[in-house]
Amino acid sequence: MRNILLIFRRDYLGYVKAWGFWLSLAAVPLFMIIGAALAGFAAQSSPVRYFAVVEPGSIYADAIEAEFQRREQADAERTSEIVEQLDLPAMGEDEARAAAEGAGVANRKFIAVPAPAESIDGLRPYLLGEKTVSGPLGDKPLFAALILAEDGSELEYWSDDVNVDQLRYLAQDAMLRLARRDALTEAGLDEDFLQTVDDAAFAVPARRIRTVEEQDAAGNEVTMADRAPMFVAGGLAYFLWLMVFSIIQYLLMGTIEERSNKIFDTLLTSVKLPELLAGKLLAVFAVTSTMMLSWGLFAFAGGTVVATQIPGVGNIIEPFAAALANPAIIVPGLISFILGYIMYGMIFMALGSLCDTIQEAQTLLSPMMILLMLPMFAIFIAFQDPGSPLVDIASWIPFFTPFLLILRMPHDPPLWEVLGQMGLMAAFALLILWLSTKVYRAGAVHGAGIGDMGGMLKRMVGLKGKAA
Repeated sequence: MRNILLIFRRDYLGYVKAWGFWLSLAAVPLFMIIGAALAGFAAQSSPVRYFAVVEPGSIYADAIEAEFQRREQADAERTSEIVEQLDLPAMGEDEARAAAEGAGVANRKFIAVPAPAESIDGLRPYLLGEKTVSGPLGDKPLFAALILAEDGSELEYWSDDVNVDQLRYLAQDAMLRLARRDALTEAGLDEDFLQTVDDAAFAVPARRIRTVEEQDAAGNEVTMADRAPMFVAGGLAYFLWLMVFSIIQYLLMGTIEERSNKIFDTLLTSVKLPELLAGKLLAVFAVTSTMMLSWGLFAFAGGTVVATQIPGVGNIIEPFAAALANPAIIVPGLISFILGYIMYGMIFMALGSLCDTIQEAQTLLSPMMILLMLPMFAIFIAFQDPGSPLVDIASWIPFFTPFLLILRMPHDPPLWEVLGQMGLMAAFALLILWLSTKVYRAGAVHGAGIGDMGGMLKRMVGLKGKAA
């Protein structure tokens, strides 16, 4: 045990003392903060653009303005729903409407102005920025013009910017609603007829079947407490995948460096090969755990700040904390986590021991990435439909079992399946451990390379056949 700890201490300190480790550690939260700040700044700093509608009357301009107001009202309603879910102090109806309308108008990025000309030739210098038009925010070039065609069959959208299409899409929606309103009017129906029909439709609330005792205590509505276990299981499965993905660089590069510098010969004079492998695997696990723990603390600190600033957020976090503390999820999750990490870690370490240069290691990265992307696809499928027969079958494939078993736990799979898949994982991890030790010994001690893998596998299979 002492030798394992010495190898662990040597490798762990070797990784964490490097500047690159701390830079990569700080890069993720730093980029998240910078990305969020840039996204917010981009949304706030997006320029306000002027547009004009050219038509004999104001039918189409009014329809576009009505579409603006409809979207602002929808945003206000979504905000009210969030406020209600978070149990925040509610505004009065008039106050909330005034605030929503004020925020909607203030956040508008397109403002209608009177058309400075009646034809596209007259509007050309304004659309090209050669002349400006007056508006609420001063003089600006005309960003776009919507011109009714001579035959009245379409509303043409003219602009010098072909990439910003939000205004054109909004105008299309406005024209669609206008056509529906006219059709209803011609049929002798009120323009709110369709909305009235929609409002009369039956709601389809989500209910969860429970025992009588559970229903009396918790009710039958589907709440976040019902959904939280699946989100937590998905987070644990993705966390395991991220941990495995993170160890490739450390295991490959560290092993290549020690092999090329003949450090293995020195180490193996002091410790046994199993102790060397255990210490290295533990060190890399500690390195990646340090990274994940640091990012987790960052997320926790950020969540705490948000929870203190916005009342009611704690009520949303509570179901996730309860699901994370559920033994039925966390115990199988930890077992899958440990076995999956050992299995993948030993594969990468064994392959790294066969490489002398980074170029040789790069030839292994493609199959390794494919090997790692397959579990990610399985995680996605299982998260969408945990009861899929494909998930049931794939969960018995050892490379997928660590991830899929975690995702199946919130749905109470049969105990025999859980125990069987855990046993299969353990047996396969032991097999990988035995094979990887053989490959590592051949590569680190005897200098075998990638080209010798086929011969090594044949010898191992041959020895196994003779023993049988």
